[in-house]
Amino acid sequence: MIRHRSPDIVAVDNVHELASSRGDLVRLLRQLPPETKLVQATGGERPEPLAKLARWHGISFDKKDPMDEAEACARLASRGVGSAVSAFEERTWIKVSRRRSPGRGGWSQKRYTRKIHGSVKALSREVEERLREEGLRFTARHVEGIGGYIRSEFVVEADRKDVKIRSGYRGDAQIRVEGVERPRLRFEPLRRRRGYIIAGIDPGTTTGIAALNLRGELVDLVSGRALSPPDVIEWLSDRGKPLVVATDVSPAPEAVEKVKRSFSAVLYSPGGEIPSEEKIAIARGYGYRNDHERDALAAAASAYKKYRNKFQQVDKKCPPDLDPEEVKAQVVRGLSIDQAISGMTPAVHETPSRREGEEKPKVGSELEALMVENRRHADQIRRQKEYIEELKVQLAAGEEARRKLAEKIERLKDRSRREIKRDLEIRIREKEIDRLRSLLRQERKMNRRLKSRLKRERRGEELEEKAVGRQVKDVASFSKEAIMEASARLEIARGDLIFLKDATGGGAYAADLLIAMEVEAVIAGTDMDEKVEGVLMDGGVPVLPVREVPVRRLAGVGLIDPRDLEGAMAGWADRRRTRVARQKAEWLEGMIQDYRAERRKDERQRRKATEG
Repeated sequence: MIRHRSPDIVAVDNVHELASSRGDLVRLLRQLPPETKLVQATGGERPEPLAKLARWHGISFDKKDPMDEAEACARLASRGVGSAVSAFEERTWIKVSRRRSPGRGGWSQKRYTRKIHGSVKALSREVEERLREEGLRFTARHVEGIGGYIRSEFVVEADRKDVKIRSGYRGDAQIRVEGVERPRLRFEPLRRRRGYIIAGIDPGTTTGIAALNLRGELVDLVSGRALSPPDVIEWLSDRGKPLVVATDVSPAPEAVEKVKRSFSAVLYSPGGEIPSEEKIAIARGYGYRNDHERDALAAAASAYKKYRNKFQQVDKKCPPDLDPEEVKAQVVRGLSIDQAISGMTPAVHETPSRREGEEKPKVGSELEALMVENRRHADQIRRQKEYIEELKVQLAAGEEARRKLAEKIERLKDRSRREIKRDLEIRIREKEIDRLRSLLRQERKMNRRLKSRLKRERRGEELEEKAVGRQVKDVASFSKEAIMEASARLEIARGDLIFLKDATGGGAYAADLLIAMEVEAVIAGTDMDEKVEGVLMDGGVPVLPVREVPVRRLAGVGLIDPRDLEGAMAGWADRRRTRVARQKAEWLEGMIQDYRAERRKDERQRRKATEG
């Protein structure tokens, strides 16, 4: 029925009667329409009896009739009495995910998975565009999948009722929208200015302000830079009627005195500085963000602690037809509890008095009851009139503020559009500048590398032209990594001479790299393994020891004497011919050995056949 009618308020006398646990209550609140408030008509964390509140506001009902109780709750809530239950922060969580699982596998599993993930991605993009169109701030996190997103989560910095997106599904994707749950339930009064408050102020460059009600509950807490006394007065006026203005130092600062005078409030000063440890202990139960809010909370809580016993006595002694907060206000201003109660309730003379033989007639009990009821109604009307006047002042101030804000918005719209356009152009240009700078750094790095290589090659060519010797290209070690690095750096090509500084440790793979490069010769700085040298010899790459072809350095370029190279190459050719001849002889010897083994085998078989 609530979903069908979407009421503004659902009022009850105790929200915990709706659910057996906090989790069940939160689940119930999630099911309510976003615009509907759940209101506890009896108040917040310290509720008042429903019958007492009803008497204060002139509402009568039958306590034994549930429908009468429900109507009384609704009437109180309609007059702004009670506290709305808030289980969610002013943030909204949106999750877009798969509606179904891809399954265990099959011929078309990947195609089916891409289709599902594509649907999730498409719906995520729609949600993101919708949030941007509404001008809502949000953060997003996407989990990549095959062909799209596995899921996307958005945290929107706005209340659930302000996010015009509903839970549901589309095709293979589903969307879930929920408010972000608070660590604990919060009760927010429907009408914040009805009650008296105790204000704690910590003035300075950064001003902290705390407001407590007369039950010691935190109404609001704030801190900010450059808050002037008028700003503090306006902030407090929006949250209640300051009865006590408190500070944590003595004497009270001039800014606190000014706020106190503007409200005709009672000033509270501790008479000395409150120690930091005590401030932390006092404010810890409320929660605070910085030292300024802590000091303001400590001042307000200390003032409440001073009057707490008096307030509790007022709650016990106050008649049902009087507002306890008004009695408490009179007590804080200096009256005793009895004086405050008697001053707000005119005395009813019930005992006879005789004056000079004249006896005053007794007042009938029925007439007396009517007089009490009349006074109660008169007092209630007086309070309502005061409240109406207060609302008129608020309304006028609100209209003036609205007019000024509308003018300011009109002035800021053009400037905002210009700034947004300018910022967008700046961001685009900054991205292009960063891209061009990165490209320029790469080009400069490549240019330096090419210049160094060109200089080295030119120097080698000049030395060769002067018949100083032939250039060799250095390779640090006999490994595939060193060979590949030198090839990229020096551009080793066919017919080049390689100087292998450390020829140990190489394998067949490194040897194959040199053979594939078709280098003219390899000058080994150290002894090379015979097997690897044989692989190079078979591949036609001469391996010449450095003792036969000495390498000398000139201007950082390795050079050898062509005559030394020619002599070493001749010696290598002799070694190769010898190796080839030895390989042929070994091959021929192997063939003869195989032939002899076959002959002996055949001879044994013929001999066995003859004997048989």
